[in-house]
Amino acid sequence: MRNPIPRILKSVLYLSASWVIVACVAYGQTRDEGARNEGDPRGDSVRKQLPDVLFIAVDDLNDWTGHLAGHPQSQTPHIDRLVERGVVFTNAHCVAPACNPSRAGLMSGIRPWETGIYLNSDPAQSVMRETLTLNRHFLAQGYKAFGGGKIYHGTTSEGRGDTWTDWGGRFSTKHGGEPNRNGLSRSHFDWGPLDIPASEMGDYQLTDWAIDKLQHQPVDEPMFLAVGYVKPHLPWYVPQEYFDRFPLDEIQLPLTTESDLDDIPAAGRKMAGADGDHRAVVAAGEWKKGVQGYLATISFLDDQVGRLLEGLEHSPRAENTIVVWWTDHGWALGEKQHWRKFALWNDTTHTSFAIAAPGVTTPGTRCAAAVDYLSVYPTLCQLAGVPTPEHVRGPSLLPLLRDPAAEWEHVAICTHGRGNHAAMDQRYRLIRYADGTEELYDTTQDPNEWHNVAGRAELADVKARLARALPAAEDEIKTRPAKGKGGKRNAASKQE
Repeated sequence: MRNPIPRILKSVLYLSASWVIVACVAYGQTRDEGARNEGDPRGDSVRKQLPDVLFIAVDDLNDWTGHLAGHPQSQTPHIDRLVERGVVFTNAHCVAPACNPSRAGLMSGIRPWETGIYLNSDPAQSVMRETLTLNRHFLAQGYKAFGGGKIYHGTTSEGRGDTWTDWGGRFSTKHGGEPNRNGLSRSHFDWGPLDIPASEMGDYQLTDWAIDKLQHQPVDEPMFLAVGYVKPHLPWYVPQEYFDRFPLDEIQLPLTTESDLDDIPAAGRKMAGADGDHRAVVAAGEWKKGVQGYLATISFLDDQVGRLLEGLEHSPRAENTIVVWWTDHGWALGEKQHWRKFALWNDTTHTSFAIAAPGVTTPGTRCAAAVDYLSVYPTLCQLAGVPTPEHVRGPSLLPLLRDPAAEWEHVAICTHGRGNHAAMDQRYRLIRYADGTEELYDTTQDPNEWHNVAGRAELADVKARLARALPAAEDEIKTRPAKGKGGKRNAASKQE
């Protein structure tokens, strides 16, 4: 695959570098002098300290949380307490239902059809090296940027001086024992208990690292702390105590219907892959054990989030920290006879997403507007009072953070492979495949998306409205240079 970034991008970024350095110096001087920040959403008060940012990324967690009620047996009291600190977006969606393009889209502020990063196999590392990504931007704006765990899908940019002040590492787990615990022999598509203490798990050690940063880094320097939890990514290996919380004979399977694929076009049935994972799981009698493993792994994650939240609350940064909580995509466990992500239905695009910003958000509020992760970059820039780079075009969520019931004219968009897209508003989901075939779901009347109503003539206007948000001929779209300039620091963001 050819590099989707034009050669001119390198020269644009290198020319922009001098601007960024000058801006950083001027910005630091202004901050030290306590200058007025007119772009600060908290008002016109003089600020002596930029807010800290706790940026929590989670791999493969769908809506099986207490606050989203995706599964009646899920136990996530700590995650629920964390998101209740601010605004929970109950209708949030990933940019793409795969780790690589989802994270690349969020961290760059650029759509898959503009970067060429559609799938896990696409070369995101080369693209991200030439892009002013979120952490690089905050680093350039005077923040100490610390990252650990899984933030990007690849590792090329980790540890570079222009990317992080310090990179903590991936914190991998040495599982012990043999794989293939479920007998399926399908690579890391596996689950089962471990005979090790939780403290030997990578995410436990990541949490220790993050707590240390929160509690011991100098508080006179603003901090961007990115904590990337790997679980509940496969394999679902966690200590036995977490499996014990979900007795196998009590496990409830997801709601499904045998006819679910009957009204779906061939492109959708291919994505479902019913003859692959699902057939193997059912034939092996592992469906309940798989659900148990996923619930157990989520419960392990929840304990680590509880430790992290307690570490924040007992740190000197507790009162001035913006918390961003996001999961990189959804996950299916047999719905539409599909497992994993890699599809455009709600189970695979719906995410757990919340933002808590002191002085802006009201604790315990919920927002039902359809949003996607292209909005994270500009929103966080506004909240922190730093400029929004010119290449970032997503709509800021600041109006919704102030008033979750505010008017929202945008739709959420999710892309899986060239030409395959979903567009969602508060009621409908339109899926359009590269061959032109479609699915349409009225999620108010049909929350499980069991009935494709794309053929109903009376809904033609709905399809046309949602389709306007999708790209035209993607082969003709030129990738927009990811410029380094952010504009005037004190100017109000254009997305507000």
